[in-house]
Amino acid sequence: MDTLALQRVLTNLIDNAMRYSGERPVELRCHCEAAAVVIQVLDRGPGIPEQERDNIFQPFHRLEGSRSRRTGGSGLGLAITRQLCDLHGWDIRLLPRAGGGTEARLHIPLKPGEA
Repeated sequence: MDTLALQRVLTNLIDNAMRYSGERPVELRCHCEAAAVVIQVLDRGPGIPEQERDNIFQPFHRLEGSRSRRTGGSGLGLAITRQLCDLHGWDIRLLPRAGGGTEARLHIPLKPGEA
């Protein structure tokens, strides 16, 4: 496994969750399924509108319009995350959470090529 790629993916997901959660806690969960490891980054931020869930992985796309580092970055973090996941056969999804917030779910097959 490319541990540097995994570190970059998790750093991007955790940074985003912390940025948009404000003072609310961010949870990190990990569990094994029969053929994969699943890592979840869970926040209680404002969530991602359904119509934006695919666009959010595009380079320079941001939900928040300003260029403030406090409220958002360059719009490259999730694009890089998607590229690294695609390169390694990992699946990344951003899902709504019941009660508000976002779940970033990373699915890593135990056998390469079995997404």
